This record gives sequence, structure tokens and C-alpha cells, in this order.
Amino acid sequence: MSLQKPIVLKPGEKLSDDFLEEIREMNAGKPDFPTYKNRVRTLFGLAPVIITEEKKLFLGGFTEGEGSISVSAKKNPNASFGVEIDPLFNITQHINGVAHLYDALEIFGTGRIRFKSSSNATLVFSIETRLSLVQKVCPFFEKYIIPYASPVKKKRFKNFEKVLSLFDEGAHLDRDRFINEILPLWDDMRMQFFEKQTFKTLEEAQDFARNYSR
Repeated sequence: MSLQKPIVLKPGEKLSDDFLEEIREMNAGKPDFPTYKNRVRTLFGLAPVIITEEKKLFLGGFTEGEGSISVSAKKNPNASFGVEIDPLFNITQHINGVAHLYDALEIFGTGRIRFKSSSNATLVFSIETRLSLVQKVCPFFEKYIIPYASPVKKKRFKNFEKVLSLFDEGAHLDRDRFINEILPLWDDMRMQFFEKQTFKTLEEAQDFARNYSR
């Protein structure tokens, strides 16, 4: 990938198919972190950044508005009880603001920046691995976000932390604990309900896990 000028799109303008392919190439394979950072900077025409306390404070406020912690549930025949639980942290931003996503990449020292499917030019910075969520995301939230967050968001974060803790305890491998401890936290954290979602109610998810057998 050759170095490009910083991208600025007009309202409603879409990313080209060629550029979407370059984003896919940027995320291909399993590059080490320095290599991946260079790929991101090269593709989006970004300069290296110096991480300061002020930048972390800014990212905390930015994440409060543009970021999200979530826990999803979907059917997976390879999961212990047929239900896969995925904790996730992400920040969404139009490509014109990709520099903020790169700041997050540098500050957390992990993650990926991908194109949000079905959008015109939206990118998503995400961290999915539980170890990184525990060691990097949660401490950042505790220091830079939670002290200033609303009671509702504080509760949501505690639920998120509890889900990660239950995984560390192996609760996802115990049917009773999975059904009665993990799934209720997933349900409590749901923000939106979609017609085509995997499970419409907590009870539906619990019954599926309770009766599942390989």
C-alpha cells in the first residue's frame, strides 16, 4: 500500500470499492502490532502520534460519546451450550475522523480498524479478545470514563466487567452458571431489540441453552 493523502469525503459520499479492498488488505493475516500500525498510517495518510495524558483524557470523553461496550449472544454449534457470548468494545467514526480511531489504536496498543458494512464511509475500531478487554479496556474506562459517567453507564460497565470475570471463573463452561449468571447479564446489557435478533427474550436464550445437546 502506498502512502496516501488524508481522506476527506463530502456528506453522503461513499468509499470506493478499490479503497474498501485496501482496508481488507490492511486487516489481512495476523500482523504484529507495529506492522499493523504502519499499515493503518500508510493507508489513511496519518502521522505518528505522541500519547499524552491530555490525549487519553480526550479519548475518554470521545469514547463516552462515540464508543460502546456490549455483549452479544448468538447460536453456535461449537459453543458449550449452543450459545456464543461475545464481549466487545468499539468506537465508530466517519472516515474523516479516522485519526481519532488511530489514537485509540495507539493508546490501547491493540485492536483493529475496519469498514462498517452497509454504511457509506463509517469505520469501526474494535477490541474483541477478552484478555485485552480485561487488561486494557476496563482499566481505561475505570480511570478516564466511569468517574464522569451517568449511573446507567456505570451499571452497564459493571455488568460488562462481571461478564468478563465470569469467563475467567469458567462460568461459561458450567451450564447452570451460564444460564443463570451470564445470560441475565447479557440480557440486561441489551440496548436495542431487532426483529431478526437471535433471541428475543432472556427466557428464549435460557431455554435454548438448557435443552441444547451436541
